[in-house]
Amino acid sequence: MSREIHLTSGPIMPQLVRLCLPLLAANVLQQLYNIINSLVVTYYIGDSAFAALGVAESVMNLFIYVITGACMGASVLIAQFYGEENFPRLRQQLYVSAVLIGGCTLGAVLLGQIFLPQLLGVIQTPAELMGDVSSYLRIILIGMVFTFTYNYLAATLRAVGDTQAALYFLLASLGYNLVCAWLLVAVLDMGIQGTALATASAQLLSTLLCFLYIRKRRAFLTIHRGDMRMDRQLVRLTSSYAAVAALQQSSLYLGKLIIQSAVNGISLVSTAPISAFTAATRVENFIQAFGISGCESIAIFVAQNRGACQELRTYQGFRWGIFTLLTMGLFFSLTINLGAYPLSALFLGGKAEGMELCISYLKYISWFYFLSFTGHAWVGWYRGVGRMNITFWGTTIQIAMRVAGTYLLVGAMGLDAVALATGVGWVAINIFHSSVFVLAVKGIWPKKSQSPQ
Repeated sequence: MSREIHLTSGPIMPQLVRLCLPLLAANVLQQLYNIINSLVVTYYIGDSAFAALGVAESVMNLFIYVITGACMGASVLIAQFYGEENFPRLRQQLYVSAVLIGGCTLGAVLLGQIFLPQLLGVIQTPAELMGDVSSYLRIILIGMVFTFTYNYLAATLRAVGDTQAALYFLLASLGYNLVCAWLLVAVLDMGIQGTALATASAQLLSTLLCFLYIRKRRAFLTIHRGDMRMDRQLVRLTSSYAAVAALQQSSLYLGKLIIQSAVNGISLVSTAPISAFTAATRVENFIQAFGISGCESIAIFVAQNRGACQELRTYQGFRWGIFTLLTMGLFFSLTINLGAYPLSALFLGGKAEGMELCISYLKYISWFYFLSFTGHAWVGWYRGVGRMNITFWGTTIQIAMRVAGTYLLVGAMGLDAVALATGVGWVAINIFHSSVFVLAVKGIWPKKSQSPQ
């Protein structure tokens, strides 16, 4: 079985690769959940259900990325305590994180169930899709409890360098999701609700596997009665790290939700723009898994070495990380541009109107994609050093430009406006993050952050 990767000594690049590959595989598998659902819905239900799935997932992702953002924020503290080898403090941090983030998740699920009709109305969900979108999200929202528990446990394992175990469990749950989705939709004819049930129960399976593994193989992570104290300082630090990371993620996906509303607004005559945007988003989310994995690897590496007071090593790791992500970004920019047609056809099956829109969108956005990957590198750096506020403001600037650009241009350019506005947002976030880095190196701004004690 997997073991922890100690990142505070030894060759840097091989360690980053060993750290990144399981994270990459896990993020790709996470995207396969959505891809499996999309393919099952496309081939066994139809076009209307595929469009409904796209609208539903724009709402679902808002919840998911708030949860994962909070877990990633809290995991930075876990990585620092692990680098310090302060295991009692680490377990207290785990308890505080579980209480705070778990409680917020339950509250968000309850509010989501109550105000779901109003939310779907705000994003201009077409009337013919409302029933499928609502029934899908009712089930998915309940499953968010399992989404939290899995991400909480997986983030903990990754923070201590054990990136493989959660990958194995995710692989098992993906296989289960594939079989279950096919059975519920194709055999039992449960429609779009069947895909929701398959996804929610698969998250429950991965949670149980993670929990049992930690109990048996990572005993130092097991919370005991003596660790169950809401330490005031840890509450404050956890709230700060988790809340800012969650706000960063939520601002990103709240912006995407607003953009989805703009796309819905140009789909009054036909749902083709929604289907095209959903297909393009599938392609983007899969490719973004590579950038997100690099971001997480940089954050974990920097946090562990910062906890061990290895300042020079944190900079060396970041340099290797940003170079690697820039190279990957250039590769994917070329891949998206040259492969726009087959990538679109994978999800749309060659449907003429939707295909044309999707291809045009992908070609527009391909010219900016390398900037998205360098942006991920900057986010990994700032998370690792505990500068969550910088990532929040950078993401806020980015999404504000994306939303403003979309609404200003969508009337003239249609779906291409979203792609162009997204690219401009990526330019802005890279300028902001690199400028803050230069100011910090020169000692101008910001002041040094407080380390957890």
